[in-house]
Amino acid sequence: MARRQIKPNKKKPLIIICSEGGKKSSEYYYFRHFSTRNLRIQFSTGNSTDPKGMLEDLLKYIHNEDIASEDNCRIFLILDTDLNERRINEIKEIEGECVKNNIEIITSSPTFEIWYIMQYRNNSLKFQTIRKVKRELQYLNGTYTESMDMYKIIKNQTISARNTAKSLEQQIIKNNEDLLKSNPHTSIYKVLDAIDEFNKMI
Repeated sequence: MARRQIKPNKKKPLIIICSEGGKKSSEYYYFRHFSTRNLRIQFSTGNSTDPKGMLEDLLKYIHNEDIASEDNCRIFLILDTDLNERRINEIKEIEGECVKNNIEIITSSPTFEIWYIMQYRNNSLKFQTIRKVKRELQYLNGTYTESMDMYKIIKNQTISARNTAKSLEQQIIKNNEDLLKSNPHTSIYKVLDAIDEFNKMI
C-alpha cells in the first residue's frame, strides 16, 4: 500500500504593522479586523514614539520573530507627521534604512485619524493641529476615542476613502510637492492594497 504523501504546511501571508502606541493605538484597533484564517496581521512591539526609535523597535521585532523566513510578507511603519518639521526630517532620515530592510513607510498628516475623516467626505480641509482633527471626527461620528472600534462603523465607506486618499496623493505628486509636508494626506490605503493583493493569492 502506497504511503500517503504529506504536503508541507505553507504559512499564510503576513502583514506586520508598527505604529505609535502599539496595541493601544488607533491603528491597532482598526487593522486587527483584517486578520483572517488566510491572512495574518501582526503588530510590532516596543514603546518608542519617535520615528528612529520605532524603526529600531521594528527591526528588533523582525529579528526576534525570524521574519526573514517568511515567503509572503509586507512590513509597514505607520507614522504621523504631526505637522512637525523636526519629526518630518526624522522620517526622511530613516527612509534609506527602511528601504534596506524592505520596510514601507506609511505617513498621515497631521495624524492617522485623517483616514477616518475621509470615510465621511471627500476631504481636502487643512487641520493645523491633531486636536482639531479629532474634534472634527467627534463631530462627524458623534463621538470618538482612540480605542473605539471604528472599523465596524466605517467599513462600508472605505472604497470612497481609498479613492479620496489616492486622488490627493496623486495630486501632490503631480504638483511636485513634498508629501510629508502636505496637509492633509494619508497613505493608509497602501496597506489595504497589500491586504487585497494577499487575499487574491488565496
